[in-house]
Amino acid sequence: MNALQFDLSGLREKGSLTFARQIEPQSLQPLLAGSAVFKGPLSLRLEILPQPGGVTFHGEVSGQWEIACARCLGPARLPFEAGVEGDVPGAGESLDASEEVRQALHLVLPLNARCKPDCKGLCPQCGCNRNEGKCVCQPSEFSARR
Repeated sequence: MNALQFDLSGLREKGSLTFARQIEPQSLQPLLAGSAVFKGPLSLRLEILPQPGGVTFHGEVSGQWEIACARCLGPARLPFEAGVEGDVPGAGESLDASEEVRQALHLVLPLNARCKPDCKGLCPQCGCNRNEGKCVCQPSEFSARR
């Protein structure tokens, strides 16, 4: 079983199953398809309930990831928490929540991540990172008219 597969034996007798796992980042990294890099272990908690003809589950996955800053392209290390839920008709003795976790992670992936709130970004003329020092470029004619 992988980190996102769950043994459902005993679910009908117990009425519900709760799983809490610490997952090593390399086992879930392929779910992000290069969008971000997990930093440190992830926490996953799921509650699984039987339903007529299948199961339903809900919970959350949390951790920290590193994304390219939208302004300076440097690393932006950010915490995240994503709600995970799903319905699986005809579930057998195991449940694979990989697709639901992948979708939840992509929904909370920031589109405009920043390394810090006051990131100064890159110089549009020479590409110098303005967080690391002052740029020596002269203002362009366009920026001088503002």
